Amino acid sequence: MSIGSNRMSVSAPPQTQDRHYPMKRAGHERRRNDILETARVLLSEEGYESFSMRRVASGAGIHLKTLQHYFPSKEQLIQSTLEFTDALYTSTAEAIKSNRGSPVEHFEEYIRYLLEDDKNRQTAGFFYQLWAQAHVDAKTNRVMEKIYRNHIGNLERLMQAINPDLPDETRRQRAVIVAALIEGLMLFVGYGKKSPANAKGIEEQTLSLCRNLARNADIG
Repeated sequence: MSIGSNRMSVSAPPQTQDRHYPMKRAGHERRRNDILETARVLLSEEGYESFSMRRVASGAGIHLKTLQHYFPSKEQLIQSTLEFTDALYTSTAEAIKSNRGSPVEHFEEYIRYLLEDDKNRQTAGFFYQLWAQAHVDAKTNRVMEKIYRNHIGNLERLMQAINPDLPDETRRQRAVIVAALIEGLMLFVGYGKKSPANAKGIEEQTLSLCRNLARNADIG
C-alpha cells in the first residue's frame, strides 16, 4: 500500500461532501506523521530487532488498533517510515532553495545542514540501521536506493542553479561524490565519534570541496 492510499475516499458529489472533511483529513495526516516520527525515532535508537507495532503505538500514545488502522503491518510501517525520512530531506532542501540568497549560499546552507545532521544521534542510528537491514532485505534495499536517488537529485538541483552550463552527467557524478563525502564523514565526525587528531577544520575543507565541485567546470 502506498503512502497516500490510507486517505479517506469521498464518492459523494462536491455539494454534498462533509464540510468538515478538510479538517478531518488534516487531522488524519497529522496523526499519521506523528506515528511515522515516533517510528523513525524508535527505529533509529533501538534498531530493527526491537522495533514492534506495540512499541510504536505506545510511543505515539495511541492504541495498537489505531496504529493498525493507519499501517496494517510492521513491514508497511517500516517502509513508510523510511519514505517519511526521505521526504524530510527533500522538504529541507526545498525550504532552503526558497530562502533569500544566492544559489551558492543555498548550496552551502544545505551542505552545512547535512554535515551537522551527521552528528545527530537519530540520524546516525537511522542510517546505520538502514545500511545493515538493506544488506539482508531486498525491500529495504530498494527503498534505500530510492532514498539515495532522491538525495542525489536534491544536490543536483542545488548545483544546477550554481552552474547551469555544467554537463548533466558531470553534475550527477559530482552530486554522488558530494553525497559520498558527507556520508563518509559520519564515520569520523558523526554522533558518538571522536574526531581524529588531524581532523581539525575537516568540515570547512569538505564544504570547500563541495563548493568547487558544484561551481567549477575544471577541477583538475
